[in-house]
Amino acid sequence: MSTDKKCPICDSIRLEPGSIQSTGRIYFRPENTKFLTLATNDVPLLANICLDWGHVMLAGDLRKVHKLLDKAEPH
Repeated sequence: MSTDKKCPICDSIRLEPGSIQSTGRIYFRPENTKFLTLATNDVPLLANICLDWGHVMLAGDLRKVHKLLDKAEPH
């Protein structure tokens, strides 16, 4: 259970990590990626569910997004 983040609905810290399932993996694809890149432009999504409210939160891999967009990561 993750305790470093809170549910945006009820402020609970009782979050359980997991994944979103489909017939295949679900990814985010930024629209403005570099044209030629050695990496795929699929950004994995991480999921957490609030054990008190049931709200599901998604977060993408920011390091990969910044590489794809050829932008410096924020400090």
